[in-house]
Amino acid sequence: PSALFDLTVEHSITRLVDSSGVHLTWSEIIFENFSKVTVERRKLTDTAWTQRAILSNPLITTHTDMVNDDTDFQYRVTFSDVQGNEKWAEGETTIPKTTSLYIPDDYESIQAAFDSPVIDDGDSILVYPGKYPGSLSILGKDILVQAIDDNEVATIIASDSDRCLNINNGVFEGFRLERGTGGIGVSTAGGGVYASGNAVLRNNFIVDNEAPGQGGGLYLTENASLYNNFVINNVGDNVGGIFINNATGQVINNTIVGNTIEDDTLGGVVITNSTVTFLNNIIAEHTGFDLLLTGDNSSAIVAYCRFKEASLADLDGNIPGDPLFLEVATEDFHLLPNSPCIDAGHPGDEYRDNDGSLNDMGAYGGPNGY
Repeated sequence: PSALFDLTVEHSITRLVDSSGVHLTWSEIIFENFSKVTVERRKLTDTAWTQRAILSNPLITTHTDMVNDDTDFQYRVTFSDVQGNEKWAEGETTIPKTTSLYIPDDYESIQAAFDSPVIDDGDSILVYPGKYPGSLSILGKDILVQAIDDNEVATIIASDSDRCLNINNGVFEGFRLERGTGGIGVSTAGGGVYASGNAVLRNNFIVDNEAPGQGGGLYLTENASLYNNFVINNVGDNVGGIFINNATGQVINNTIVGNTIEDDTLGGVVITNSTVTFLNNIIAEHTGFDLLLTGDNSSAIVAYCRFKEASLADLDGNIPGDPLFLEVATEDFHLLPNSPCIDAGHPGDEYRDNDGSLNDMGAYGGPNGY
């Protein structure tokens, strides 16, 4: 085949959200025994062409192709005759990168935005206050999903039939996750959240969730990490608050309060077979254990935390005293001025509070303080 006519590829896209048109124009040619015009497209990173249109009128010299991905495209327009002879022309175009989507302005749901081809590694989904029902699967893409309003009751993910969030990559920040009921089948752990891979949860309120398995509030495994979250009033058949299993990530400056199971024995946090770094956390208001270590945790670091277990407290900066919250009943977990948790976190400079003072234990402390 040979290129014997000109092809122009143009668009007016400045920000791609859903789909928009790319306009193809080619010069008119005379082609005996005409059969068809084929319009094809491929990403510049691909080798295979995808058919976009077949035109039966040789006088047509334009076509509009709809694109839904912010990438570089190559187009090919081919004239064919009845014997299979071809004449073709090619052209390229670049679609501007969309680096963020807004909910509900661009998409009604967070999941639809995450699934959009325009969201790639390094992009952001920014969510305005509101209540967003259903369960989220944030799997694979390394992006930021962030609530725009940092008020913990403003942006709510609520699920009545599954867990609120299944995440294995990226950062999830600033939400209230409530009324999750865990997974189905073998994966019943994590009533509110199942965090795995390299996921990071930061500045979230994980509250009033229930799991038929382990971790009413949250199940943490692999290299997933938690920073400055509240895990409050969750219920699990086996561990009410957080179940940490085969984990290598970090759990730093979280507040874990009032989680339960039916027999009230493992209400707070269980760490099993993990090398997790567990620092500056407050675990309180559990009728059973605040913190239990099982299995091989010989390489785990559990330090500068508040929990009541005498066998672990008073070691490595851990303390057993009442954290002295301002008002548990109204979910106000700020520390009273005489709280033993103030300035009691890890003394390293990297853990200092936003005002430069020593680290306060709990979700309001540290450089990412809520």
